Amino acid sequence: MKTFPCGAALLLGSLAAILPALGAEPRGKVELVAGSAPVKSVHPSPFGMRYESSLSNLAPFDKPALGKRSTPYVQPAPDTAVEPFEIVFFARTQPLRVRVHILHEGQTPLIQWEATLKTLFRAFDRDGDGRLGKREAELIFSKAGIQAMFAGGVGYRAQTGGPMPSLEALGRDGDGSVSFDEFAHYYYDFTVELARSKEAPNYATVQDVLTPELFARLDTNNDRKLSEAELKAAEKLLIALDGDEDECVSALEITSNPVKNKIPVLSTGGAGMGMMERPGGKPAAGPTDIHCFRGPIPGSVVQQLLKRYDKDGDFELSCDEIALPKELFDKLDKNGDDQLDAKELDAWSTGPPDLTVELNTAVKAEKCTAKLSPSPKALPAGLAAIQTTPDRLIVTVYGQTLDLCASPAIGQPGNADNPYGYLFPLGKEFLVEKDLVGPQYQLLRVLFDPADFDGDGKLTRAEFERYCRLQQSVSRQSLGLFHQLRVPNLFTLLDSNNDGKLSVKELRSAYDRLIPLEPSGGKMVTRAILQPAAVVRLGHGIYGNYDPNLLPQ
Repeated sequence: MKTFPCGAALLLGSLAAILPALGAEPRGKVELVAGSAPVKSVHPSPFGMRYESSLSNLAPFDKPALGKRSTPYVQPAPDTAVEPFEIVFFARTQPLRVRVHILHEGQTPLIQWEATLKTLFRAFDRDGDGRLGKREAELIFSKAGIQAMFAGGVGYRAQTGGPMPSLEALGRDGDGSVSFDEFAHYYYDFTVELARSKEAPNYATVQDVLTPELFARLDTNNDRKLSEAELKAAEKLLIALDGDEDECVSALEITSNPVKNKIPVLSTGGAGMGMMERPGGKPAAGPTDIHCFRGPIPGSVVQQLLKRYDKDGDFELSCDEIALPKELFDKLDKNGDDQLDAKELDAWSTGPPDLTVELNTAVKAEKCTAKLSPSPKALPAGLAAIQTTPDRLIVTVYGQTLDLCASPAIGQPGNADNPYGYLFPLGKEFLVEKDLVGPQYQLLRVLFDPADFDGDGKLTRAEFERYCRLQQSVSRQSLGLFHQLRVPNLFTLLDSNNDGKLSVKELRSAYDRLIPLEPSGGKMVTRAILQPAAVVRLGHGIYGNYDPNLLPQ
């Protein structure tokens, strides 16, 4: 039995529900008039007439056309398309504000969207005259199609959700054709959807077996605390488990050699031991939280600040209740009473952020970056920033962490440029209308005209792959800034460079790095250091929650 990619199966299921009226009969015949004459429809086609343009504009359109445009948009982009995101993390001791500017391939999402629109315009300008004629205008993606591609699906003309594109719908100056500005204006509404803030879905949570096993190995006197001496001996106790002699110990090497706790066999859904090397799922509900806003922080955050940090119930915050840097506290305390009321806290929410971060997503993982922008000479008291990898920045606020990362702007993990190539029979390089018989060809029946770039009535494999790349170029423009809380395990806290292994250097510095996380302020490390950590990740709008750090190394 032939198997289909999961995305394709889902797509064909959706098409089967939407297009039950499409018969299996071939679409009408076509003939190509010699020379530069237009393609004529000999018999009516159930999917509309062929475009009435001369053959053929097959110039490459895949490369984005970045740069200064010669004419402006009909309307300027809305402010919400360029506003940064505001992250508010209610840490244990104080709130942390981080302003996040997002980039896509090193450009703002708006510039990337314009480049994609230019690519689309060139692709549908079949005669290459710089304008869209009547039939060319009818071949472009509908608004519902763009929405489907933003959602990770496939766009096609028959989709419901508004009027179909036409010369009348796009043309604004009545000259009988569509310019690029008119084409861009047709998709104007999508500029506000280029990047959205979303709460990340929970990952499959596995039992934390690493923390009890590490405590069992390191807590030699069994007092449920780790002293400085015990952590100083971590290198001697754990490096002995280094089976592959790489001078590091992995989670697998630890759990394969249990000492006092029975390590259960876990079902990780194919993710392997890597799932145990990273934080688990969302922590239990509590006062610690993370919020993400597009544009200014709403006034409701001030009320949440009071509810979160006001210990004595007087609706004001003292320096003992909220550990803001003294310089900032005194600046906010306008009346000098050593208390911050709601009005004074409002100045905190509307003032400059604690940090500004630039997240850049790209198709290739090696081009993704996360960095402080601009890099400050000194961070406020209680804050620290560690650049673990070019695409990952760890900010600590009195021991609690905010993990900021940029993931690849991918379509669907593992998919090639043409995930539907199986629709072409083995060895066949093109299909004609009479070949499109059977339910398995419903997708090609719908996309035949738009994907037949030269209008010769033959849909070649190369043309269809080209059309798939065109759709993926749209899909990649939808970005998501995903945020959530996770509870780390002891292995994660020891693994300072986040490579899934504990090196000799990391083990030697274990006490110095763990003791600042102890909320009691004592000199012994307890399990109370496992405080919720905030995670903010920029990626594709649908698959941005895909975290490569949760997969095996």
